[in-house]
Amino acid sequence: MQLKQMCQRIATSEQLRHIPVAPAILLIAAMVSGCATTVITPELEEELGNEMSVQVREQIGLYADADLDDYLQRVGSRLVASLGPTQYTFRFAIVDQFEPNAFASPGGFIYVSRGLLAQMNDEAELAGVLAHEISHVTRRHHARQIGRSVGAGLFTLPGKAVGVVSQDLGNLINAPVEAAGQVYLSSFSRGQESEADAYGMRLAANAGYNPMALADALSGIERTVEALTGKKHEASFFDSHPTTPTRVADISRESATLTVTPSPPIADQRQLYAHLDGMWVGVQNPQQGVFAGQTYLNADLDFSITFPDKWETMNTPRFVAAADPDGGAYLALGGSDTPGSVTEIIEGMVQKMRDDAGIEPAERRTLSVGSWPAEVLRYDDNSGDKTVSLYYMLVQSPRDKFMLVAMGFAEFRDALGESALSLRPLTAVQRNSVGGLRLRVTQAGKGESLTALGQRVGTQWPPELAAAINGLVSKNAPVADRPVKFSRVERFTPSQ
Repeated sequence: MQLKQMCQRIATSEQLRHIPVAPAILLIAAMVSGCATTVITPELEEELGNEMSVQVREQIGLYADADLDDYLQRVGSRLVASLGPTQYTFRFAIVDQFEPNAFASPGGFIYVSRGLLAQMNDEAELAGVLAHEISHVTRRHHARQIGRSVGAGLFTLPGKAVGVVSQDLGNLINAPVEAAGQVYLSSFSRGQESEADAYGMRLAANAGYNPMALADALSGIERTVEALTGKKHEASFFDSHPTTPTRVADISRESATLTVTPSPPIADQRQLYAHLDGMWVGVQNPQQGVFAGQTYLNADLDFSITFPDKWETMNTPRFVAAADPDGGAYLALGGSDTPGSVTEIIEGMVQKMRDDAGIEPAERRTLSVGSWPAEVLRYDDNSGDKTVSLYYMLVQSPRDKFMLVAMGFAEFRDALGESALSLRPLTAVQRNSVGGLRLRVTQAGKGESLTALGQRVGTQWPPELAAAINGLVSKNAPVADRPVKFSRVERFTPSQ
């Protein structure tokens, strides 16, 4: 088939409607690079953005803070109002990431991480970042770039029945097994970054913000990343948003050409810090459960589960999982919304495996997992070179049903079984141990240094990191007459 004819046949949004978002973005890249006549419509961009928003919500997670989310919407809406007429509907959300990060999806979804918000010291900095991401959308950079994946993929095992279990596992995590944990983001070119800087600064200026604040935000983020890692450009933000002295100089030159009529911010620095006060800022957010070694603890759902030693673990809003590093076994646990009792659901799985793979369970038994009633199925698939053991386990807790799906080579049978049977309610000690780092705000005392302040409040941030996060030029900079952000370890309770 001629290239032009092929492009005409695949260019309509209806034909792309049911393609998963990751392949769809790859297809867009191919279409744009090879089909001069192809039109990627705003409707298709929004459709892809809607699909990607589901991936972001279910595989990365959104941070739960109604006050902070409302503030983000207000700043974003102020910028959008300065755009003038636009074909896009912009939506803003906080993603549950420790790293300072910001990204946009096709169609107008703008995301900032809790790690980036913790870094903000002036509303103009936040406005600069949001305006930059808005400009990626309005300049349609997503339609010209191939996607890159964030997160580790899973593995495949041989065997006829494995395909059935893989489908059920995919339903549990709401993603194909091979794509679990992968959200596809655009990696922009240097020219696109410069264009987004320039258009974003004009947008910020039109909204009454100091456009030079974008450079302050980038420099502050870079300082924070360096203080955290000892290296530059290690966080995911810089994977797609490289900052260099040249880029900051470009921003400075562009800023000098813009005329700004300053408008009062929605929140001054003290009010901004008040919005940030209480945000979880550690690597793990206890709202989503935490790992203590190989044991996962979830205070909201009141359970723990221990995974095999040295297995790689994954924690998402929909499921928690672990995999053998060499791909020999995998186990995932999530909630089950299938109607019916545990016995009825298990019976349905037996029938499905009988119909789809023609095999009967090697084992079916009723048991207690801790104090909770459960049923488990085990299948042994011998259709490949090696036997693969497959497991379904349904557990009824006082408040939820849990579904555990596992598969692995026969030599992992004991490890999978022990891990599954470790599921149980939290002990009082475990419940009291769930917590993390929380951002708090204090007022510096007269003549108090940042180091002395940190010792007084018991911050977990070293002085260099505290200075970067507070926008201070150094750990020795004066801190009088201003609020100061710090972090401390706090216990998490479900009411939070």
